[in-house]
Amino acid sequence: MKKVGLIGGTSWYSSLEYYRMINQQCNDFFGNNTNPPLYLVNLNQEEIHSLQQAGQWDQIAQLIFSHAQKLETMGMEALAFCANTPHKVIPLIQDRLRIPFLHIADAMVENIHFQGWSKVGLLGTRFTMAENFLKDKIAIGNAIEVVVPEVEEQAELHRWIAEDLSLGIFSSKAQQCFLQAIDNLSAKGAQAVILGCTEIPLLLKGLDTSLPTIDSLRCHAEYIVSYILHS
Repeated sequence: MKKVGLIGGTSWYSSLEYYRMINQQCNDFFGNNTNPPLYLVNLNQEEIHSLQQAGQWDQIAQLIFSHAQKLETMGMEALAFCANTPHKVIPLIQDRLRIPFLHIADAMVENIHFQGWSKVGLLGTRFTMAENFLKDKIAIGNAIEVVVPEVEEQAELHRWIAEDLSLGIFSSKAQQCFLQAIDNLSAKGAQAVILGCTEIPLLLKGLDTSLPTIDSLRCHAEYIVSYILHS
């Protein structure tokens, strides 16, 4: 099995789900309690969020690079962020490493193509929705159109993520806000919606949605397991 370094902590609630899913899928594959060789770095979410709000992405990149480099030195064969938004800094650090990041967008593209969708909505932090680091990675060269909420709705969704979901607070009001956002993306012609913040699947677990959902966390965990077992 390949050794993978996980960079988590943003938030630890979703990092826990990564750890659980990857281990469970490997157990299922072997039919016993064989666990994969994972090494987890737990980032300080408060520090990362403060740097994000200040627009200090270079500092975030340097902080993450220092951890990624340590994982590489430990013999990891690939790395994975246990979140969507940190993928913004991959272009700032990938060329400084010898090992690859297993990109969450590549995992979602595989799922979208498998389902036969060509136009999808994207929910996440305002960085994920407003900027192109995930949208372009999904769309360009893949015959996929990505649509996002309007600016005002992006701000409201981001507030719920930053102030509640990242703290493990999953309320009915937050659920209604995200369900309405999915309805609005459906009105824009989306065939499915990417839950592009790894806390959103936890928020909407067990709820009916007006569009099929693409669970970025589950897609990514399956992608990581495929690398561990089959690469």
